[in-house]
Amino acid sequence: MQPLHQGVTRQKQNVDQDAGLPGGEFFFTALKTPDLLAFKALYKKYSPAVYGNIIRSVKEEEKAKLILEKTFCEAWQYFSQFDNTKLRIFTWINQFAVQNIKKYNL
Repeated sequence: MQPLHQGVTRQKQNVDQDAGLPGGEFFFTALKTPDLLAFKALYKKYSPAVYGNIIRSVKEEEKAKLILEKTFCEAWQYFSQFDNTKLRIFTWINQFAVQNIKKYNL
């Protein structure tokens, strides 16, 4: 199985522009569909910052990569519940990261 963090940068078309980043209504609608291109754009935009938060807490690269993957899998699974009028998307994703850090950093 290829990790989520690989392959995302190989996207040929400008996904950011097509998905309406950052935070346009089209982008959120596409993510709730769920749309794989929109999710890849989300991952490309936010995974470096989320990974930075994770690695500062975990301090082990392999564990941090696992937590990052679990975090974005959960974001993908629960995106239909995301309300962009209540939280910024980075904050929402980072909440999954914090929960996963607690769960996997025993």
